[in-house]
Amino acid sequence: MMKQFLDVTQQLAKLRTNLWESNKKVQKAIMPPRVVHWKTPLLLSIFLGLLSVAAVTDWPTRTLLFDMSWLFFILSMGLLTSQQPFVIKGVSLSPWVTSILIGLWLLIRLPSDRKEIAWISGPIIAVVILAIIRVWKSDSKRESISELMRPQFLMITLVHLLFSCWFAFHFLIQGWIQQYPSVLSQDLRQSDYVVTFQQPTINRSRGVVILNEMERYLQNEARTKPWAQVEQMLIDIDNERFFLRNQALKTTGVVAEDARWDVKTSIVQGESRYQLEMQATWLGAVFRPEIYSFTKSCEVFAIANRATVTCGAIKRSQPGQKKDGTPGDSQV
Repeated sequence: MMKQFLDVTQQLAKLRTNLWESNKKVQKAIMPPRVVHWKTPLLLSIFLGLLSVAAVTDWPTRTLLFDMSWLFFILSMGLLTSQQPFVIKGVSLSPWVTSILIGLWLLIRLPSDRKEIAWISGPIIAVVILAIIRVWKSDSKRESISELMRPQFLMITLVHLLFSCWFAFHFLIQGWIQQYPSVLSQDLRQSDYVVTFQQPTINRSRGVVILNEMERYLQNEARTKPWAQVEQMLIDIDNERFFLRNQALKTTGVVAEDARWDVKTSIVQGESRYQLEMQATWLGAVFRPEIYSFTKSCEVFAIANRATVTCGAIKRSQPGQKKDGTPGDSQV
C-alpha cells in the first residue's frame, strides 16, 4: 500500500510539473515581450470583450466596451501584419487588413440603410493608413512629403479611389433599381453596369406587381366576406369611393416608381356578376412616344351568397403602339 501511495505522489508531482511548464509556455506565448507590441492591445481586447459579456448588464456600457474591444483588436492585427511574414516584397499588408476589420466594424454598427458606407470608405481607409505608416517611418518632414508624392504611392491612391468610386456607383445603381424595379423587366444582359443572370420578364415590372396584388386583395375579400359586402366594395370601386390600388400598395410598400403608374379600374355590372378590368399605364419617360401598359380582366360572381373571383392572365400593350392608338414597329 505504501508503494501505491508513493506512485500516486510521484504522478501528482509529475502532473504539477507539467502544469507548471504548460503555464510558463502559455504565459510566454501570451505575454508581450515589451509594452509596444501587438499582443498588448490583443490582451486588452480580450479583457474588454469578456467584461462586456460577463460583467456588464447596462446595454449602452456593454456596447461601448464591445466597440473598444473591437478597436483594440484592429490595432493589434494592424501591428501584427506590419511585420514578417506579412510583409511581401517590402509592402506590408497592415493597411488592407486594418481597413477590412474597420469595414466589418462599420457593417455591424451602421444602420441597415447606411451599410454601403463601409464598402465605399474601405479603400480610402487603406490609403490613409498606408500614408500614416510611410510618414511614421520617415526620418524628416521633407522626406515624408516626398514619400507621399512618389508616382508609386500616387498610383496606389488613384487605384483605391477608383475602387471606392465603383462601390459608390454600384450602390447608386442598386438604389435606383429598388426605387424603379421595372428596370429589371428589361433585357439587361448587355448592360455594363447592372449584372443579372435571369431572363427579362414582365413579372418584374412594378405595374404587373400592383395588378397582381390587386387581384390577391380581391381573392382574399371573396374568401372572408359575404357576397353583399363584396358587391358593395365593387360598387364603391366603380364610383371611385374605394381605391383598390391603395389597398394593394399597403402590402407591397411604396417606391418612387409608383407615382409614375396610372392605375385605373372599370366595372361592368350584370345580374349577380361583375366584369372588372384593371389597367396600369406607365406615365414616366420612355425612349419613344409609345404606350406601355398592362391589363388584367377579372370576373366576380355570386355562388351561394359567397363571392368568387376568376382573373385572366396579364396582357401587355402591343409593343410599338403609339399614344394616338396607331401601331408602330419599335420596341419600348
